[in-house]
Amino acid sequence: MAEHSPADVLGQLQLVLENMPSAIVHTDASLRIVVCNDRLRDMYPVPPELLQPGRPYPDFLRHLAENGYYGRGDVDALVARRVDSLRNPSGRSFEDHAPDGRWYRILRRRVAGGGAVTVMTDITEQKLAELELADKQAQLHVALDNMPGALVHTDAELRIVVCNDRFREMYIVPEEMLQPGRLYPDFLRYLALNGYYGDGDVDELVAKRVESLRNPSGRSFEDHTPDGRWYRVLRRRVAGGGAVTVITDITEQKQAERDLLDATRRTEEANKLITEKNRILEALYAEIQDKNRKVEEQAAQIADWNARLEARVTEQVARIGQMSKLTRFLSPKISDLIMSGDADDSLKARRTEITVVFVDLRGFTGFTETAEPEEVMSVLREYHAELGREIMAHDGTIEHFAGDGAMILFNAPVQVDNHELQAIRMALRMRESVAMLARGWKKHGYGLGFGVGIAGGYATIGAIGYEGRLEYSAIGTVVNLAARLCGEAGDSQILISPRIFSKTEGRIDVESVGDLALKGFNRAIPAYNVLAVREDAP
Repeated sequence: MAEHSPADVLGQLQLVLENMPSAIVHTDASLRIVVCNDRLRDMYPVPPELLQPGRPYPDFLRHLAENGYYGRGDVDALVARRVDSLRNPSGRSFEDHAPDGRWYRILRRRVAGGGAVTVMTDITEQKLAELELADKQAQLHVALDNMPGALVHTDAELRIVVCNDRFREMYIVPEEMLQPGRLYPDFLRYLALNGYYGDGDVDELVAKRVESLRNPSGRSFEDHTPDGRWYRVLRRRVAGGGAVTVITDITEQKQAERDLLDATRRTEEANKLITEKNRILEALYAEIQDKNRKVEEQAAQIADWNARLEARVTEQVARIGQMSKLTRFLSPKISDLIMSGDADDSLKARRTEITVVFVDLRGFTGFTETAEPEEVMSVLREYHAELGREIMAHDGTIEHFAGDGAMILFNAPVQVDNHELQAIRMALRMRESVAMLARGWKKHGYGLGFGVGIAGGYATIGAIGYEGRLEYSAIGTVVNLAARLCGEAGDSQILISPRIFSKTEGRIDVESVGDLALKGFNRAIPAYNVLAVREDAP
């Protein structure tokens, strides 16, 4: 076997560290940094010197505490808690919630010779999925708990998956017997031991119910509880194994049936009476008719309850399936269309009037040629956050982000009133926000500006792509014109096309920049730089 020099081994180790999906840092017994990978620097944008080998790791922890990574509280106490977990790692993970909303799982382990290895994993997508699933489960439980009947879902191993509150009300049993994961036959045995299934061998009574659970016939049967109530039990097999059991309290219906039999018996006796009893007989007949009507009404109500139950369960399953479609689209508005059921029409290709906005940074190409990748990503994160906030606030739809550039649509896929003026208002707010960012960037030596191009007109819009990957886009001259105007715009300029100017004239202050010779257009295009929206504009 070929021998490797220490330098080769160290290089291979560094290669492994840099290709890990998680961040990792090794600290020695004196709490100084021995080594960390680039993923740590990506996840925690801190001054580079804080992560240099030999630097005390508590300096890095204090920087995070002072910048809100550990929430509110005394900074010294927050840092001391982390330092203690570094000196005495428990081997159990815990979670941190970063100021930008991301979630990290932290795991520390002691290493031979003193010190510790800390691994940080970004679990944001997992946390969001858990929150989304919890919300859907809560909605399902609301539907289940508002059913008039009891419901329990058991899996193929006869374990309880879920049951509603009505089930607990109808069967007074120890709470632990109805917990998810508990064997349903334990619950059946408890009922058998407490007289729910009448006299007989308990094992045989339980076995009979277990068999109907394993192989539901789809036909209902009745149980008579010790307190005199009657329950109708219906089991159906579900996809993937297991069964859903619906129990309906039919005590009143059974009482009505007994009343009907009693009234019928008394009618037959009355028929034997002498003629003068005819009046009593007529009264009894009317009573029978009334009882009959109640029985029919109750039977219809039970059928309606069962139909609503099936509809609600089907609806919830369908909504969960719809959620998978949302990942194909970037815009929340398009996701809302899918959830509302209106997406098919709104996302089909159609021709309509829209306003198109292109934005990008001035001097960004030169900046990327000299700046470190981490600096570029930091600038883009701040920049994209401001753009996204204003786009959502002004009812725009993000067509795409491409580095420092972005394309935004107005009046598609959903209509927006005064979409031309709304696009201008958004651009002005973006200009203000980016100007504030630019002042901060300038302190770091980044000379970046901001330009906007806005055009309006008719275009063909709709979803393009393939089944696994769809994007909402617009095609037409108006898109090209907006892009060209953006390319001509100087720092802090918002150039609009003649059509946009004519639609908003009288509501905005502009200055003419003359006729522009734009690539792809045979004639020069008059353009205007937006200065402000007038205060009296609607």
